[in-house]
Amino acid sequence: MMETDPLIQKRPRHTNVADIDTASLNSSGYENSSSFVSSAVSGSQESLASVVSEMENISDDLGVLQAKVFIEDALKYRSIHHKVDEKTLKLYRVYYSQPVQWFLYFIIFTIHILAFFEFPSSITTTWTSDLRNPGRRVEVMCGLMQTVDLICILCLLADVMIKCYLIGAKRMLRSKWIIAYIFIISISLIDWFITIGSSCNETIRYRRILRPFFLLQNSTLMKKTVNCLRRTVPEVASVLLMLAIHLYFFTLLGMLLFPKPVMSKNDVISANITNLSLDTYTANQNTFQKNQEGSKHFNTLGDSFMSLLVLLTTANNPDVTMPAYSVNRFYALFFIVFLIIGLYCLMNMLTAIIFTQFKGIFTNSMQSSLFRKRVGIRAAFEVLRKRSRVFRNKSSLNTFSQGVSVEVLKHVIKDCKLDSMAKKVLISELGSHLGSMLSAAQFQEVFILLERDYKTTQKPPIIWVQNSCLAAIQFVVSHRFFLYFGNLVAIINVICITIELGQNYEYISTTKDSNLGVMNIVFIVYYVLEQSVKLWALGIRLYMWDRGNVFDGLITIALFTAECVSLAIFGFPFIGSKRSISNAVITLWDAVRIVNILIMVRLLRIITQIKTMNLVIVTLFDLVRNLQAFAGILVVRSLNIVYIDHRAFAGILVVIFYSFAILGIELFQGKIKYSTNSTMTSNCSDGNCCGTYEQLEYWANNFDDFAAALVVLWDVMVVNNWMVFLDAFSRHTGTKWSQLYFISWWLLSVVISLHVFTALIIENFTMRWDKHQEARDQIDTQSTSLNPLTVHDMFRSSLKEPAENEILLELRNHQHLQLHT
Repeated sequence: MMETDPLIQKRPRHTNVADIDTASLNSSGYENSSSFVSSAVSGSQESLASVVSEMENISDDLGVLQAKVFIEDALKYRSIHHKVDEKTLKLYRVYYSQPVQWFLYFIIFTIHILAFFEFPSSITTTWTSDLRNPGRRVEVMCGLMQTVDLICILCLLADVMIKCYLIGAKRMLRSKWIIAYIFIISISLIDWFITIGSSCNETIRYRRILRPFFLLQNSTLMKKTVNCLRRTVPEVASVLLMLAIHLYFFTLLGMLLFPKPVMSKNDVISANITNLSLDTYTANQNTFQKNQEGSKHFNTLGDSFMSLLVLLTTANNPDVTMPAYSVNRFYALFFIVFLIIGLYCLMNMLTAIIFTQFKGIFTNSMQSSLFRKRVGIRAAFEVLRKRSRVFRNKSSLNTFSQGVSVEVLKHVIKDCKLDSMAKKVLISELGSHLGSMLSAAQFQEVFILLERDYKTTQKPPIIWVQNSCLAAIQFVVSHRFFLYFGNLVAIINVICITIELGQNYEYISTTKDSNLGVMNIVFIVYYVLEQSVKLWALGIRLYMWDRGNVFDGLITIALFTAECVSLAIFGFPFIGSKRSISNAVITLWDAVRIVNILIMVRLLRIITQIKTMNLVIVTLFDLVRNLQAFAGILVVRSLNIVYIDHRAFAGILVVIFYSFAILGIELFQGKIKYSTNSTMTSNCSDGNCCGTYEQLEYWANNFDDFAAALVVLWDVMVVNNWMVFLDAFSRHTGTKWSQLYFISWWLLSVVISLHVFTALIIENFTMRWDKHQEARDQIDTQSTSLNPLTVHDMFRSSLKEPAENEILLELRNHQHLQLHT
């Protein structure tokens, strides 16, 4: 029974049946299959004839369509557990086509951007959120924003209905994300009808805070990241508990060390002056100053806890320590010990645990992605092999297919939705198997090629000129010392700018006759000559191959253009009389600034030429790619077959920023109001209100609209002066419970999310550093310095290849795919 099962039976590896000319095959395509047959060796006529017959009507074959979809699923790390009939597969390919996905991303972007225009609108006539000069809000009439919102919700409803149809009812009921998707859309529709029924005057709009779910739902890796975060939090609970105990213990200890004063300041001074000696008066004054610590920072249990929590972020250091430290220097030990244990031990331990746990959980998630990819490729192999066997049975051919024809696979690859370079790599690899039947292992190996850095390009050679003198110039220009000399010139240029700005700053900004202007002309002439000679000596291909040359060339063109415009308007330095420039397009100072800024930017090319600094730059490039704008959903480039859906880390921050901003608007909108006596300047003579929201004039930081709320959340995430917000909103709302909102935001954004971001940086840099160490003694023949690493690349070295029996078992459990014959 097991021996006849095509999914379990072991297949031997096969060798080529003929040596075919690769160029002739590639040029002839599938229409010239007869030439392929005529070029085969005499012993394989029947096998090749079967391949030719099998190529007929291949475009209309269901098995070929299934193989195309499975390959696309595999290379994009999608699950193959969906319906596989012809009608569904055609809809499936349309749904995952680039135009449809771009439309879906546009809908998600639109529904999120509505928060800036809905009540309360972030668009004001003064373009500021300052409560002292708020201006008039540009409010959109009721119904317009709701209409756009409804269109987006209906489009998302259509999206979830298509997904349910594609995967089937049983799998839909097992998918928590799909069920949650349906639930969120249902709540959004109900809330929309409530909005319309109340004429846009509803108290709370629940659907706004639920919108970020649509962002998560449509990103595979963001869902993985959320699951990893959910599993990581329980693992770090022990450290968080230790941190809470640490805060609790020092809160009580601080209240005991720094009690509230019993008498007022006047009472103490009066009693001491009339009845006590000078020494006793000084001692009592020190006692009052010590007690001032208690009244200001340890007045109640809640105040003590919040003072130390803020100190844990160093936002109020050393302000919180000064009253006690002014009395006795040994009191500083209390705060030093608190920070050593809490900040430098527990918080760093938390970073280590989050990094270790998140990496382990995320590695398992990447292992699942790799498993799906291998299953998808194997499924494509099996459906093609089954198709070949069925064809041979119907055709009564004596050959028995134990693999997949290279010609069939080439046709499938050409019709797959892959980028052109990937297709070229795969077709080129199949050229080494011409005339053969690929086994399952060979079939997988073809697609494993795409996991390597196939986008690297070989360094083009220099085309030497025949003239010996010109060839010598080529040799000098192409030598690395010529590059070093150019760097030295750029450094000297920047040093000259520094000296001139330091000594003649006012003079430079008011006259064209300056030494800096003359020096800039000389240096720019050198830069133009340098790039022109390099372009001639290296040739256009080699010049464009090096990104450093491209950067230098673009900056030099911009410099030359800016300097020519400046000379045309203001003339040459120290030549001719001063021109009338009252009607000039730009001022003299603008021209000076533009030219010198470009010169300084040009110096950045040195960074990439220092290996360790280049490593940092490459890591930053990888981070930008993996954190790409708006989390890889709202601003998405064309999907890549390997680099797919891996911009999730910033997406988590976007989700919590959006949700907390909406929640903050619902909680604190309009709570802080400005009045002429709000600054309390009359009561600040004793310094009691120093550092408050009003005294610092934080009036632009509020929750009166979505854009302002985002800025407040950013300020709190940075944690500098975040105790000002804690104090202000607790006073203006009349309850200390409002501080829980900001504490929750700090825990979620700083303690959890940013620690995961730190883990990403460490992992990315470590991988880059290891690769750099391995290749440090090798000659660089490929342009690999800025080739990006994806999340899958980062974890690939930790992944294990799935066992064949696991892959086959997964295929056997496919609800809609029947591979048994």
